Amino acid sequence: MIFFPAAMDMILIGTTVFLVRQMELGKKAKPISPEEMAAVHHALESPIRRNMLILMNQGVLTVPEVARAAGDKMLEYQLHRLELAGLIELEGERIILTEAGVAYGELVKKEKELGGADKI
Repeated sequence: MIFFPAAMDMILIGTTVFLVRQMELGKKAKPISPEEMAAVHHALESPIRRNMLILMNQGVLTVPEVARAAGDKMLEYQLHRLELAGLIELEGERIILTEAGVAYGELVKKEKELGGADKI
């Protein structure tokens, strides 16, 4: 029998088991309306926000950390667009990735690795 820490969820995708920390995930899994999907597309059309989302998926989860790593040019606006799209939640200076933020962050990271993130 395998035991997982209480603050972890186990997700099985194919034959791979992923452990996801509950405290870093919000509740919204995916856009459910055309308006929400448009907000996600708008959020992901900016290379700055795509880079921020990749950083957040790598563990950069505070506003000051994001500012240091991605720059603070229009930082509040950039975070607000990600929040409106349901990709992150802000609690003071703490950034909480939603399930959609984790999923889209991984997608953007893979696209960037393949040289196509600028085309998303």
